[in-house]
This record gives sequence, C-alpha cells and structure tokens, in this order.
Amino acid sequence: MKSKAILGSALVLALVTAGGLAWRHTGQAQATATPARHLVKVALATVQKAPQKRAFAGVGELEAVHQVLVSAEIGGRVTAINFTSGQQVRKGDVLVTLNDAPEQAERLRLKAQLDNARTNHRRVKDLLRENAATQEQLDNALAARDMAQGELARTEAVIAQKAVRAPFDGRLGIRRVNQGQYLNVGDPVVSLIDTRSLYVNFSLEEQLSAQLRPGQPVEVRLDAFPDTPFTAHITAIDPLIGRSRTVQVQATLAKPDARLSAGMYASVQVASPDDGQVLTVPETAVAYTAYGDTVFVARRDDAADALVVQRVAVRTGERQAGRVVIEQGLNEDDQVVVSGQLRLSDGTAVQATEDTLQAPASGA
Repeated sequence: MKSKAILGSALVLALVTAGGLAWRHTGQAQATATPARHLVKVALATVQKAPQKRAFAGVGELEAVHQVLVSAEIGGRVTAINFTSGQQVRKGDVLVTLNDAPEQAERLRLKAQLDNARTNHRRVKDLLRENAATQEQLDNALAARDMAQGELARTEAVIAQKAVRAPFDGRLGIRRVNQGQYLNVGDPVVSLIDTRSLYVNFSLEEQLSAQLRPGQPVEVRLDAFPDTPFTAHITAIDPLIGRSRTVQVQATLAKPDARLSAGMYASVQVASPDDGQVLTVPETAVAYTAYGDTVFVARRDDAADALVVQRVAVRTGERQAGRVVIEQGLNEDDQVVVSGQLRLSDGTAVQATEDTLQAPASGA
C-alpha cells in the first residue's frame, strides 16, 4: 500500500515537470517571435545636405530715380498753363508761364542801353588811337558796356524763371495751379516722375550690414501685386547706422513694370551671400518641447535583426519650404522618423512604411 502511494507521487511529479518544460518551451518560442509581430510601422526620411538659402526681410517703399515737385522759382501771376494732368513731357517743355510783361519792357530798355554802351566803347577806342581820348575814358566806356550787358543778362534770367519748365523727361501728376493764380516763390505747380527706373528704399537690422554687398539680388513684393515678385539689385548702402539701429539700403528696379508707382509699400527679401551647405530634415521629424528639440533616428540593430530608433537631441535652425536646418546632432544620410513618433521610445524596433521618403539619387 505504501509503495503504491510512493509510485503515485512520483507519477504526479513527473507529469508536473513535463508540463512545466512544455510551457517554458512554448513561452520561449512566443518571446522569440514577438519582435517580428510587434514592429511599429513608421515613415522615415533621410537627412540631406542642401545649399543654405537664407534671406533677410525688410520693409520699404518705391521711389522714382527722378522725381520732383515742380515749383515756382519766382513770384508772378499765371498767364498760361501748357499741360494737362498725367501728361508725358520732355525735358525743357514749358509747363506754366507767369506774367513777364514788366521784365520784357525792362529787357528792351537794357538792350538799347547796351547797344549805346557798345557804340560809345568803339568810339572812345578809335579816339584813343588818334590820341584824342585818354586810357581812363576807354576804361570807363568798357565798364559801362559790361555793366549794361550784366543788367540785360539779369533781366533775361528773370524772364526765363517766369517760364516754369520740366527739368527732365517724365509723367506729370495732378495740376495744382489755375489760370490767373498768383504764385509765390516755392509754390507747387505739379509733380513730375520718371518711372523708367525705380529705387526700393528699405531698412535692415544693423547686424546684417556686414553681409550686404552692392549687386545682391532683392526680391520685392508689393501689396498691389501680392502674387508677383519683382527683382531688384542693391546699388547703395548707407554707411551711417540710424538711431533705430538699422541700416538704410537702396536697390534699383531696372526697367520696372509700367504698373508700378513711386510711393508703393514694399516687402523685401535680400538673398544671403553665404552659399554654404547645411543638413535638413522634414519639419515633421522634429519634436519641439520645453526641454529641447529631438528627433528619432532609426539605425540597424544586428542583434535584433531590425531597425531600432533612438531619441537624439538636435539644434535646429531656419525653416524653409517644409524643411528644417539641423545645426547639430545629426549626420548626413541618417534615417529619421517623420510620422508615428507617438508610439516610439528609445529602443523600439520599427518597420519603414511604403511612404518612406528616400534620399534623392546622387547628382539629381
């Protein structure tokens, strides 16, 4: 009886041991298969090296290379208006004539006086040859002639001022005078603008002054034409930094669009002369937190026979066209996760999805 009990206990122990071994073997097999069944699917992108495209932003306005508010140089009553608002004029065209009747009369008197002075000078000169006049008389006659000539020239200059002329070719603005109106010195007549060339005057922060050079391209955008960029080139940089700690810059629009007008508000982008190479990744690869910016880098783990991700701290730079400049933390050709980061942690095995962004072919 006792031997039967011992035999039964041994049988039960053998069954339990066999069952435990079978369970352990099954568990090991399942553990071995787990990584293959639980790979996290993510989209990857390659860290690429690209030319650094930086631009400095500023605001300003358009100014005509030649623009002036034509005004009266001398007072007088308007006797003739020889233009219409918006008219195209040539240099020297008479725009407004002021009353010059008194000056014209004075001109006739002075011209007669000059003719008499010249005649008297010739007579005294002939008498001096015959010793019938003195050198002093000849000098006095010469001085009288020159004085009469100067007075006539002065009156003719006043007459010329009474004719207000266009100082250069251009298009007139709106007329600001009327027939019969009395103009004082400096009173405006009309604006005149030559829009065949336009300046773009704008300001930038003073620390950018060292990176500005004549000839640098400038992209100009105007509120009136928001979808049309215009190209200008820097022609002048003010060497004096203003009290607002900005540097004044002038660029020129050669042969601008006829629709552009002086005074338009302009937003400008100045291309940086630095054409160095930088590393970039898609914006979606970077996680921004209060503790710093990070990305998940996927690398091949031979032991796990899978791609494994690691969180890497990076220092980011400028953003442009959906990509971010990586200044520190990554190397060219690293694979970074661009979607699915919420399910990841350090050491997670991943599988690249079909929408993984591949690096462009060399030379593409």
